[in-house]
Amino acid sequence: MIPEVAVAVGSALLGAALGSWAARRALRTRFDSMARELEERALREARFASDVSHELRSPLTTMVNAGAVLRRRREHLPGTAGTALELLTSEVDRFARMVVDLLEISRADQTDDPLQEDVALDSLVRNVIAARAAPVPVELEPAVVPGDRRRLDRVLTNLLDNAERHAGGVVLVAVRVVGAAVRLEVEDAGPGVPAGLREEIFERFARGVMAGGRGGDTGSGLGLALVREHVHRLGGRVWVEDRAPRGARFVVEMVLRSSDGRPSRGAGRA
Repeated sequence: MIPEVAVAVGSALLGAALGSWAARRALRTRFDSMARELEERALREARFASDVSHELRSPLTTMVNAGAVLRRRREHLPGTAGTALELLTSEVDRFARMVVDLLEISRADQTDDPLQEDVALDSLVRNVIAARAAPVPVELEPAVVPGDRRRLDRVLTNLLDNAERHAGGVVLVAVRVVGAAVRLEVEDAGPGVPAGLREEIFERFARGVMAGGRGGDTGSGLGLALVREHVHRLGGRVWVEDRAPRGARFVVEMVLRSSDGRPSRGAGRA
């Protein structure tokens, strides 16, 4: 009887092993299939958002230009009509900004990480600020980072726009070398960001958060989300902190690249 028992036990163990292997294989196949389906769905949704945004750009451009003409005749529309015009044109402007941000974020969702180049961050800051209407105080240390010029330009532009629309304007833009890292800092004159909202403001469509304590213009709700998306794709990180005596300081931290073109010793994502 012992040999028969041994055979039975061995068969049971072999069957259990084969069953476990088959189950794991089936589960892995199903997981891979679900992952591919989710990725394809995300790409389809990003392409759809991009296509819709492209189609909206032309009529929106016409509406923005028409609104600009009407604004110049604002004095001829007193009372309720003038108020309605201001509301209409401000909403058209916000809609136009949202379309531009949707195009940008859908493009970011559909593209791989960018090829990195050496970018003189202090020079980039000077160029971006020089192109804006209002002067901005700066404190710039020479610093070269591995990055993508277009993405870094958009990061700074969005942070400047955020300060102007929600926080009383920019009081300082700085580039500081901190050990093996470089920090791009944008300080504003607003009321600051409560500690409990400092992650939420970087979420997509966080309009209510901004309107709740940082100005009346709710914007598109995508500007800071784009900042975080671009910074993360460049291997950096972004956060907001208090500025003394009041206001907020938005900080983008990236790897410092040394003068010979290689990352500084010890550099990496913080």
